[in-house]
Amino acid sequence: NIPGALHLSVLRSPFAHAKIKSIDVSAALKIAGVVAVYTGKDLQSAWAAPMPCAWPVTPDMKNPPHYPLASDKVNYVGDGVAAVLATNETASRDALDAIDVEYEALPAVVDLEDALSDKNIIHKDLGTNKSYTWPLLVEETPGCVADAFKKAKYKVKERYVQQRLIPMAMEPRAIAAVPQPFGGDITLYSATQIPHILKVMTALTLGIPEQQVRVVAPSVGGGFGSKLDVYAEELLCMALARKHNTPVRWVEERSENTQATIQGRGQIQEIELAADDKGKITAVRVRIIGDMGAYLQLVTPGVPLLGAFLYAGVYDIPKAYDFSCTSVFTNLTPTDAYRGAGRPEATYAIELAI
Repeated sequence: NIPGALHLSVLRSPFAHAKIKSIDVSAALKIAGVVAVYTGKDLQSAWAAPMPCAWPVTPDMKNPPHYPLASDKVNYVGDGVAAVLATNETASRDALDAIDVEYEALPAVVDLEDALSDKNIIHKDLGTNKSYTWPLLVEETPGCVADAFKKAKYKVKERYVQQRLIPMAMEPRAIAAVPQPFGGDITLYSATQIPHILKVMTALTLGIPEQQVRVVAPSVGGGFGSKLDVYAEELLCMALARKHNTPVRWVEERSENTQATIQGRGQIQEIELAADDKGKITAVRVRIIGDMGAYLQLVTPGVPLLGAFLYAGVYDIPKAYDFSCTSVFTNLTPTDAYRGAGRPEATYAIELAI
C-alpha cells in the first residue's frame, strides 16, 4: 500500500484476432478519479525496444515485435488495448467499461496443425506462422535411425496432444513502480521469480541505464514458472510512473490471470519406437509441434526443446535418436515455462509409448 499511488487497469481484447479500427476514451476520462487513459499509439515513444525474448533457439527464428499495448491489431483474448490510471482501483476499473473500441474481427488460428498450414497468417510481416524448426539427431553411425526402423521387428507409433495449462497460483501477480523524486531512478516491486533478470530486461525495454532500476521481489506466492517472465504490466507501471512522476500500482484480477499470464504446455507429439525381435528398443523418432501463442515471451521458444533430451526416459536406448520440433504462432495467450518446462511432456510421451 503506497500512499499517493495511482492505480493501473488494462482494457483487454475480447477477440482472439481483430483489427483495432478506433478507440474512444472520452467517456472514460470523465469518470471521477480517472487521471489519464493511454492507448498503444499514445505510448509508442515510451519503448526503446519490444518486450524481450531471451532465447533465440535458431539463427532464423521468427520473433514478431511485441509491445505492452497493441496498436493496430490484437492477437489473443487478453491482449492489452488501453491503460487507465486513476486515484483509486474502483475508478480505474469502472473506466474500462467506458472505453469504446471498434474491432474488425479476423479469422482466429487456434489449432496447431491449422497454424502450420499457413492458411491464415497471424503476423503478416513474417509471411508464415512458423517460428522455427529445431532438429536434434544423435546417431552412432550415419543413417542408423532409418536403418533401425527399416529392420525393426516391432514398431510403435503414437500421437499425443498436450493441452494447455493455466498456472493459476492462488496469489495473483501484483506490481508497484515508485520513481525517485529526482535523478531518474525507479524501484519496481513485483511478485516475480526473476528480480535480477527483470531489472536488466525492463531497463533495456525502457531505454534507461540498468543502474537506475531497482527490483524488489517481496511476497511472490505461487509461481510455478508463470512469474518467471517480463510482463506488459511491469513495463506499463514503470513507464507511467516515470511519465507522471508518481507511484503506479497494479493488481491482477483472476480473469486476467487466465488471459494475460503465460500458459504452459501446448504441443502435438508424434513418437515412434523401433525394437528388435527380443523387444529391445533400437531407435526413437520424435516430431512435435509447439504452441508459442501469439508472441514469444522471455524463454517461450526454448521450452519445448528442453524435453528433447528426455525422450529416452530411463531406458537403455542406443545412439539412434531423431528429434525435431517445429513451433508455431497461434491466436492464443503466449506460452512459457511452467512446472518442468517441456520435460514432463517428454516423460508422458515415452512412458505411454512404452
